[in-house]
Amino acid sequence: MSGNTEWQLSGNAAELYEQFLVPTIFVPWAQHLLSKSPPQTGQNILDVACGTGIVARMAKARVGSTGRVVGADLNAGMLQVAKAVANDSLIEWIESDVADIPLENECFNTAYCQQGLQFFPDKVGALKEIARLLHPNGLCFAVVAQSLDQNPLMRSQVDALTKHVGADAANGIRSVCGLADGDEIAGLFEQAGYVDVNFDKVDLTLTHSEGRAFVQNGILSTPVAGIISDWSETARNALIDDILTGFGEFYNGTSLTFPHVSSVVSGRKP
Repeated sequence: MSGNTEWQLSGNAAELYEQFLVPTIFVPWAQHLLSKSPPQTGQNILDVACGTGIVARMAKARVGSTGRVVGADLNAGMLQVAKAVANDSLIEWIESDVADIPLENECFNTAYCQQGLQFFPDKVGALKEIARLLHPNGLCFAVVAQSLDQNPLMRSQVDALTKHVGADAANGIRSVCGLADGDEIAGLFEQAGYVDVNFDKVDLTLTHSEGRAFVQNGILSTPVAGIISDWSETARNALIDDILTGFGEFYNGTSLTFPHVSSVVSGRKP
């Protein structure tokens, strides 16, 4: 089993991801995710597929100096930004495939995985590896985007990239919504041995006051950045125009206010 094969970033994409996508998308979802089982002082928390580490940073603020927080990700560029932004030597960052996270058995109270499970080739194997790291009765939470038709951000990107570049170029974005069935995710948890599995469909309303800047920098913080970064200004503007058009009623000509719909699935290690 290997890790995230559909969402690898290069160049300055991780910096743009942290600057534009994290505040608008991943902070609200991290807040929701952590509210499901708020980390307590002194607990040990694992952030799987941590990206630039927003869940880890927010968890660290809750567990304090006596708690342990580890962020694990396969992408070195993401972890480099995570370390720089956190500026906290008390958070541990591990470059690791989710297949084999180099940590001891049963060392965490709770594991969180925000928008990562859909990218793992062996999803049950990944959930089993996370379970290995949890204390008995430890909890695992995953947030996974639902279908493209419910998520105008990804849908508009896929449609515009298909038009301007081709279907293959859109696959990286399409894969964000590649595990859209919450009941299927719950089944994966059960196959991995978790009990008390729970699934909720959650619809958050996300906003950005400068829609064009968000879309332009957002698409440059995805795997297609390497394709479009050298385009002419005219060609790139045409792509951005079509993405914004794809938002429909959720773009007022200046700002974006749009739904972002995900499955939130949890399970307990027996």
